[in-house]
Amino acid sequence: MPKNIDTKLKTIQNLFSNGQETVLGNDGFFSIPEYQRAYNWKANEQCDKLWQDIESFIDNSQNKSYFFGTIIINNEQDKLYLIDGQQRVTTFLILLKAILMKINDILDGFINDEDSKKLKQALEQRRTEIIRCLYAIDVDDVYLVTEGDKKYSDLNIKYSNESINEQYKNDLRAILQGQYYDEIEGNVIKFKNKRKISKKYTNFYNNFLYFKDKFKDMGADRLNKFAKDLLTKCQVIVVISYQTDESIEIFNSLNSTGMPLADADIISAILYKNFEDDKKDFNEKWGGIIAETNSLSAKKIATIDDILNQYMYIERAKNNEKDTTLPGVRRYFMDIHKELLNTPETFIEDLRFLINIWSDSNSNEDIEEKDVQTVRNMRNVKQILLKNNNNFKFYYTTYLYLHREDSYSDKLGFSEELLKLFAILAIKEISYSSSLFKQFLINLNMKMGQGLSCKDIVKSIREHISDNFDREDIEQVLTNSYAENGIVYLNEYLFAKENDAELNLMTNDIEIEHIMPASGKNITAIREDAGMDEEEFAAYADKLGNKILLEQNINGSVSNDWFRVKKQTSVKEKRGYRDSLFPIAQSLTKYKSDTWTKNDIDIATKKAAERIVKFIFG
Repeated sequence: MPKNIDTKLKTIQNLFSNGQETVLGNDGFFSIPEYQRAYNWKANEQCDKLWQDIESFIDNSQNKSYFFGTIIINNEQDKLYLIDGQQRVTTFLILLKAILMKINDILDGFINDEDSKKLKQALEQRRTEIIRCLYAIDVDDVYLVTEGDKKYSDLNIKYSNESINEQYKNDLRAILQGQYYDEIEGNVIKFKNKRKISKKYTNFYNNFLYFKDKFKDMGADRLNKFAKDLLTKCQVIVVISYQTDESIEIFNSLNSTGMPLADADIISAILYKNFEDDKKDFNEKWGGIIAETNSLSAKKIATIDDILNQYMYIERAKNNEKDTTLPGVRRYFMDIHKELLNTPETFIEDLRFLINIWSDSNSNEDIEEKDVQTVRNMRNVKQILLKNNNNFKFYYTTYLYLHREDSYSDKLGFSEELLKLFAILAIKEISYSSSLFKQFLINLNMKMGQGLSCKDIVKSIREHISDNFDREDIEQVLTNSYAENGIVYLNEYLFAKENDAELNLMTNDIEIEHIMPASGKNITAIREDAGMDEEEFAAYADKLGNKILLEQNINGSVSNDWFRVKKQTSVKEKRGYRDSLFPIAQSLTKYKSDTWTKNDIDIATKKAAERIVKFIFG
């Protein structure tokens, strides 16, 4: 007879650590099944969001708990197979290791006096708790590790990866079993010819470096509180099944029904209760909100949660709330400013305004002829921003909501200034939560809420860029490093403006084309054509000057061909750059040479870097 499904609410500590409080008595040994995808969380995206969520909770917790969602486990053959929650569980392990290393650093340099004795004991307790989360070790044997009689490499980690899709599974083991930072760095995979840190290492090590940097300047008191709250107040719901098919069915059911209740579900229930007119009218209006946000979500533009978060930023700006540790949407609308839910009509109307920003509900027929190109540029800039860090949305929507009467020219001016900041974020690979970005932008948001004019907003951003970033440094990174997709889009946009060429980025048919292909059946001959050895070729393939935008169908036709074929003027039944509507591809049809060499890439990269630097710094 099959066992029943078990559902348990677990703290992070109880999710991993040994003893009676484990998930199922299996001592928190998790396995990634062979069919699971690779680990793909990124430092400046998902890990940065996780960090912001934890910090915000710790600073606003008031002894409450924080919920990190549901994890689904299939318990078969005495293993806990992660069906859903792989990315979070793996990231928690990396975060715990970073905390452990920082605790070790602090304890090694701790001054033993009466005043610090209590704090030292607390940190030692946190260290023991984390060691028991990460490694298979009895509590009575932890002293062997802390006294140096055993190394982390002598211990078994509570994680195994059987996925056939994970190429770099040993990197997590190298991180968790490493004793010192240098040892870990020496044992992880390094990719050749990648100058950017994020491209040089795997997601495992990049995320470890991200958390390591976050703890770099953290003091002992803050570290103890961070570790304690993470371990004992952060929670997950663990759903355990005993058959693979049943586990996957649970996963599909939870993901299709939206359980547990999301913030939007609870907020809509209160709006419904407070709606004074016909409740049918509310259902139609709220149903429209959900339908429109589902459409935006399908295009990977915005979800209902995104829209609610953006609305919270607008209200924070209007109320001049400057704290960088943000409350959750549910707490903000149901506790801090619950009066906003007392006027459902206004609430829904404001959400619709934000949705319209993303759906471009105004057609060109509604725009005067003199503004059509400006509006087209605004939409192109928005598409480029969407290719970068999603945190831009909060400030973009605050401006457009509060400055809806501004001219299209002013709106474009603001959009381009915001783009400059987020281009620097991508180029320099700085964390969004850095004071150079998050702190500055939240302060700017408050000023917008207090009526700062577009002219002064633009001035403020320009001064911030001038005071904090170096023109030559940005140009050097652009010239020497891997080009992010958002930067390739930006280069196309600026090239089109330079040449008064039409550009439409409002399509899903766009792909990044490597002029000198990075792979393909002709790759050896193409490499020789370009005059480069294998290592140099790999480095140059991802340079900014070698990447352009191209329609999907054209790219699929010629992506691995020689340059002379791509720039062709007439090749039967094959489409090339001449058929593209993108300005750079069009310009390449007139290129002076039929070969695309290292020197051509260097020239194109230099021009693109200069173009972008001129845009950023003026």
